[in-house]
Amino acid sequence: MTPAVSSGPSGPLYWYGLCLNPAQLMPLPSGIAGPVALLAVGALAAIVEENVDLEAIQADNARLLEAVIRHDQVLCQICQSGPLLPLRFGTQLPSSDSLQAYLTQEQAAYHAKLLALGDQAEYQIKLIPVDIDLPPLPEGLKGRDYFLAKKQRLQDLALAQQQQQAEQQRLLQALTAAYPQAVVDEAATATKVYLLLPRSQQEALATDLGEWQAASPQWQIHMSEALPPYHFV
Repeated sequence: MTPAVSSGPSGPLYWYGLCLNPAQLMPLPSGIAGPVALLAVGALAAIVEENVDLEAIQADNARLLEAVIRHDQVLCQICQSGPLLPLRFGTQLPSSDSLQAYLTQEQAAYHAKLLALGDQAEYQIKLIPVDIDLPPLPEGLKGRDYFLAKKQRLQDLALAQQQQQAEQQRLLQALTAAYPQAVVDEAATATKVYLLLPRSQQEALATDLGEWQAASPQWQIHMSEALPPYHFV
């Protein structure tokens, strides 16, 4: 049977996210410290784990990193079974009673969000710039010849960088024109684009990215597997 948390007083409850209360048995992964379970409240099911010592985990960097990764793995596995509202790492409630009371109060709102998600999943598109590889300066240059060659190399590098950035902008324009709901994050070294799409469109997305990759040799384009809708809930 699908593991479940019994009602009644309990200790702190670690909360991964919300899904629809499954009509059939649902396989659940192992969690941060033990088994993951479902706490059903009406049409909703909270994905939870008991006996997670969050304070001890956060005091140990190695354990913390491992726990963050496991949190994400649990959500990724469960989202393959249906719509899921993920929560950030570290969400914990005092007891199952407090979680049940909260979900009872917010039942209609969360149920509507899950139904609206349907079979959609998040896809992360990562754009990584290809290293610009200019030829080395000729050997034996001295004086003015060396200075001019170095100046020309700097100009060539600046031009190559401009061309790379222009290619990125064309790529982003094509992507956002085809998928207007895209969320673009250019804060990091690798530009990331997040899409919320029906799983049935995953193959079409991969085809589009393949065409854009062929037209964008100065960028590497990577697409994730279907993920929980982290950036859309």
